[in-house]
Amino acid sequence: MNSALGKLKVLLVLLPLSIPSASAQKVQTGYDKGADFSSYKSFTLVEPPTPSSMPLLYASVVGSIKNELQSRGLASLDHDGDLTVLAAGGIDYGLGGSPTGVTGDSCKNCQTPQRDVQYWAGFLPPSGSAGKPRPKGTLELNFVDRKTNKVVWTGAVSQKLDPNKKEQALQKVAAAINKLIAEFPPKK
Repeated sequence: MNSALGKLKVLLVLLPLSIPSASAQKVQTGYDKGADFSSYKSFTLVEPPTPSSMPLLYASVVGSIKNELQSRGLASLDHDGDLTVLAAGGIDYGLGGSPTGVTGDSCKNCQTPQRDVQYWAGFLPPSGSAGKPRPKGTLELNFVDRKTNKVVWTGAVSQKLDPNKKEQALQKVAAAINKLIAEFPPKK
């Protein structure tokens, strides 16, 4: 009887760990099938044109993005990286603006990136989403080939965040970014 009771206790402890939590991240990605992702060796993360109203969250998001990309072998450059990384997020991510609303002030040598939908596989954000607000807790990343000014990879992750639980929110943000960038480069 004792061994059965012990197994039941172990099962009761492990069962909640195997059930997906209600706050699981939702990730969507898409990419240009014609892009040679092995040719990209560096990236430049574009800063938003206006300062964040949540500097700690913004710093955490930017740091997580850079760390994840560097862990994949890409070098972070202040300018002229092979890829220009454009990030935009709902208010809970501390990023404003739009990844497609690039101006000369926020990214030298950048124009609004182009997408050729004939070469895409997977998720592709609707064109013209620049003016639409993102749901809270949504981060969108667009990777633009600097030479061609075309978006070669895009991804979005959604994560519910509780602004009253700052430490937990920062951990969830880091986990969501990790999960999103785990999809880069795409596996063809």
